[in-house]
Amino acid sequence: MGCCSSKPEAVASDSPRKYTVTNEVVSTPINTGRYNKLGISTTDPSLLIKGYEDEPLLSLEEALKPFDGKISHLDNQIKEAKSNCHYPSEHNLTRDESAALYLYLIHDKGDTVYNNLQKSWDLNDREQMKPWFKYLKLLKSGLNKLPDAKTEVWQGTQYDKDAEKILQSKSLQLYASMGLSSPTYQQVKSDLQGKSGSKAILVGYQHVDGKDVSGYGPNTQKETMIWPGVKLNRGKQNGLDKNGSLIFHLTGKSKPVEPPPDNSSNQTPRQESDTKHFVCPTEKCHNGCRGRHPEGHCYGFERVMHKCSHHCGPVLTCATCKKPLTDLNECKRCHKRYCDDCCYEYTNFRDFE
Repeated sequence: MGCCSSKPEAVASDSPRKYTVTNEVVSTPINTGRYNKLGISTTDPSLLIKGYEDEPLLSLEEALKPFDGKISHLDNQIKEAKSNCHYPSEHNLTRDESAALYLYLIHDKGDTVYNNLQKSWDLNDREQMKPWFKYLKLLKSGLNKLPDAKTEVWQGTQYDKDAEKILQSKSLQLYASMGLSSPTYQQVKSDLQGKSGSKAILVGYQHVDGKDVSGYGPNTQKETMIWPGVKLNRGKQNGLDKNGSLIFHLTGKSKPVEPPPDNSSNQTPRQESDTKHFVCPTEKCHNGCRGRHPEGHCYGFERVMHKCSHHCGPVLTCATCKKPLTDLNECKRCHKRYCDDCCYEYTNFRDFE
């Protein structure tokens, strides 16, 4: 995850440049939350994981299989996550999705999934990120179902003059990186200023597609998770207190979604299920939606209507329940057709956003 730093690393021209802030070493521990670092990159960090969304949606064991023998006690970590994760979930996460999120939210030091993923981000190398694609697909599938963060969220770090220059620069484009944040700057401020007289930089983020992950980790603290790649606009900056701490406000610039063409005059009335993001239940297919898109269109399925002009009755049949119907959802990859009820029962979906 690209962050702000005192010495920019030399990286290839086609890789996101990143900066890392190193916290001062003090006698009182101050980094009690992982939002005590700045998740900011000067180039789009999502380029490092481009294509992860094409991976199939797998179980947690299968998604982390590339790290068998590379992460200590990985089997035990997965078992613990599946036993202790928030499931059943009021947000309809599967057990695997909830367990994937649980592993990311473990704050322990050592050979954890989160720490290994963070090391790969820090290498700023796309090849190092590719083994994580299946896990990221599972993690993002769960995050998509969680509520959006409604308020400004916060990260911070001990004061660093180069980090301040980057945040003040008008020539550098900023992007949000993958990480956790707090819904209140008071929590971040308290952690960073645990030692009297310490100077800090606090950053507030708005409209960065943050997801409220409170209750999905092993602790009770409120946290918001930010997915990488949102462009950031600089807002106001002002002094925070007598110690000279600074506070910055950044606002996300999500890519606008092109509206669908207006063909309302010759379209059949849209069904409620047209606004769902289906995943194909066919074994080894699992074709599905890749994310946000214009309303009424889904990457994974298309609506197939029987438009016979005379009274011959329905001629389309659901591949699962075998019911004859006049309209079904056809998978664009395997071309099998499913009714709405079977899609609801056997697949994961989320409401259109």
